[in-house]
Amino acid sequence: MAVLHQVVVLFLMAALGFFLVWRKVWNDQSVKSVTSLVIMISTPCLNFSKLYHLPAGSLTGEWLKCFFLSMALTSAMLGIGYLVFRKQERDLRAVFTQLTALSNCGFMGYPVMEAAFGATTVGYGVAFVTAFNIVSWSIALALFCKDFKTGLKKMVNPTMCAIVVALVLQIVGWKLPTVITDVVDAMSALATPMAMMVAGAYFGKITVDMLKNKSFLLTCGMRLLVMPLFALVVLKLLGVTGEVGAAIFIACCMPGASNTLVQASAYSTPRAREIAVGAVAFTTILSVGTIPLMMLLW
Repeated sequence: MAVLHQVVVLFLMAALGFFLVWRKVWNDQSVKSVTSLVIMISTPCLNFSKLYHLPAGSLTGEWLKCFFLSMALTSAMLGIGYLVFRKQERDLRAVFTQLTALSNCGFMGYPVMEAAFGATTVGYGVAFVTAFNIVSWSIALALFCKDFKTGLKKMVNPTMCAIVVALVLQIVGWKLPTVITDVVDAMSALATPMAMMVAGAYFGKITVDMLKNKSFLLTCGMRLLVMPLFALVVLKLLGVTGEVGAAIFIACCMPGASNTLVQASAYSTPRAREIAVGAVAFTTILSVGTIPLMMLLW
């Protein structure tokens, strides 16, 4: 019930974004402005805050195991997505592959992890999100870019910088002035509501043509059903249970990643961006049912 409650709360946040667009309180420029705020400020603050506030000594073998396993699992999912959609044109292949493999593991993942298993599990969720960001801004981005070097350069972004700084502070044990961390924590609290409202703002972008597109539907099905089941099988075979396994599994159950929207907007065609917008919105809607369903299997 706790998971279902949290998923419904997140969905209602998204519904508010749809309502604002429907009532013309928000327009396309408003959504772009809020998206920029989420990407440039709230998301870095969210990841910094979650990592910085981990209890001292949290970056142990279990955390590192979660990190490396998450990186390997996410990379494997990208490989599966690439094989499935290898015959698509380049930009659409990149979108379908990313949306198959990459989930909204931070904005939605953190609240669901905490609701299901408590704050300690969120600490391992940070390990997954850290690995996710590395893969997303390297291998995954290279699907859009013409050369791998371009993807590597884009890894130097606010979110990755925030993660690196937080990791360094955790390792050396330094503490920032409270006035700074209070501001960061306040901004991080905005990340999930604003990100969900942006996702909801795109609900109206789902078209009948998209719902008739077999690749579009296959992508959504793989993201919400096939990839979580794949992750579950891998975790069971490796004997990864407890909070580490729970954090990874929940992260893999989330809908399509908003990172794909950002990258498709910057490096892809309008058609590919439309597909990305529609798929993220559609998987967000469907996840109200699929997340609780998947959690019954854990």
